[in-house]
Amino acid sequence: MALQNSEGIYTGLAFQNQDVYSTVGQTSHNSPGAQHTVTTEKSGQSSHPYRLAGVCLGLLCALSLTVAIVLGVLLGSCSKEFRAIDSNWSNEKRKNEEDLDEKTTTFMGLLAKKFNFLDHYCPFISLKRVCRPCPWGWEQSHSKCYYFSTGTKSWDDSRNDCIKQGADLVVIDSEEEQEFISKHTKHPSWIGLSDSGTEGGWLWLDGTPLQNDKKFSGSGEPDYYELSYEEYEYSDCAVTLPGLNKWANKTCYSFQMSVCETEALLP
Repeated sequence: MALQNSEGIYTGLAFQNQDVYSTVGQTSHNSPGAQHTVTTEKSGQSSHPYRLAGVCLGLLCALSLTVAIVLGVLLGSCSKEFRAIDSNWSNEKRKNEEDLDEKTTTFMGLLAKKFNFLDHYCPFISLKRVCRPCPWGWEQSHSKCYYFSTGTKSWDDSRNDCIKQGADLVVIDSEEEQEFISKHTKHPSWIGLSDSGTEGGWLWLDGTPLQNDKKFSGSGEPDYYELSYEEYEYSDCAVTLPGLNKWANKTCYSFQMSVCETEALLP
């Protein structure tokens, strides 16, 4: 009885062991498929990050391309504006340089006149400037300076010589001035009076019309003094006669001495 039970126990163990091994064997037999299934599932899951990375990379490329296009457009616009600004700046610079050259030329001209004026009144003598109310070689009367030429020229050329010296042909506006000029002239000399604009309409160079009531001019108007018949028609310029308070008509192209007048540096 005891033996039978023992055999039963072993038999049970044997069957139980067989089932265990059978189960294990079946599991082992079926494991490759299971492993394959697991492996496939893991492979499918691992492909998702690559797809995401690819999408992100594509978006970045598209974004980069968009940014590049926008930057290109902006760069082109900025380049166009820069060229316009550069052109305007170049034109402005050229204009400023031209203005500067013109002002420099004007300034140098004024400076030359200033020094010429200074040398005229204050020449160097023994390395020092010695100033006088009138330029050297001129005569002073009150607030005016007078230059009595030693050579003869036409009325226009004589006036140009006066202008070059900072003066003009004399405009006589008082009897005292007329007497002073008459005392310093030895020959008929051009004065700043003519009627070249309108016959008989005598005007001084300062635009003042001749006033016939000026007694210091003799009869008032210049006389036809020592004029030939041919000269009569063209006698549009006036001379002052030496030693006389009198003026005379002369043809403007005839050669006469002249009297220049300018302001004195000191009265």
